[in-house]
Amino acid sequence: MAASGVLQAARCQIDFFGALVLAFICALGGGTLRDVLMGATPVFWLTDLRYLWIILGTSLLMIALVHKITPGKGIRERLLDIADAAGLALFAILGTQKALHYELVAPAAVVMGVVTGIAGGMIRDVLTPTTPFVMRGEIYAVAAILGAITYTLMRLISPEVTAMLLGMAVIFLLRLAAIIWQLKVPMLKFRE
Repeated sequence: MAASGVLQAARCQIDFFGALVLAFICALGGGTLRDVLMGATPVFWLTDLRYLWIILGTSLLMIALVHKITPGKGIRERLLDIADAAGLALFAILGTQKALHYELVAPAAVVMGVVTGIAGGMIRDVLTPTTPFVMRGEIYAVAAILGAITYTLMRLISPEVTAMLLGMAVIFLLRLAAIIWQLKVPMLKFRE
C-alpha cells in the first residue's frame, strides 16, 4: 500500500514529502481505523516500529523507481492498480484475522477486514484529486468482502496459512479480473 501511495503521488505530481505522507496514510490508515474501532490500543504501529521502517523503505525505493517508469501505454496506472490490489488482498485478510483473534463474530470480523483493506486507499484518494476506487464502481470492496468471507470459512476446514492464501488469492484475482476486463459494480443513479 505504501507503493500505491507513492505511485498516486507521482500521478498527481505531489512533492517528496507529500509522497511519504500518502504512503504512510495509505499503508497505516485502514489498520489504524480497525484497531481504534476494536479498542485494540495502542494501535499496531505504535508498538511495533517495523511497520514504519518497512513503509519508509518501500516509499524511498518507489520514489527512486518512479522516475524510471516509462510514460505512456498506461504502465503507471497499471502499476498503481496492481500494487493497490496486492495491498488490498493482504490487508483485508490480516484485518479479518486480527478481528477473529480479538474474538469478534465472523460477520464483524469480515467488516473489520474490509475496513483494514479499503480505508487507507480511500484516505489516499480523498487527499488527492481522485474519487476513491470503492465509490466509482470498481470491484474493490466486493473483492475484499468475498476474500474475507473465503478466509473466514476456509479457516474452519483448512490450515490457517492455506485459508489466508486462498482469501488473498480471491481478492487479488477478482481485482485483476476487474481491471483487465473493466468489470464494474452497477452505479446508482436517478432515472431520467
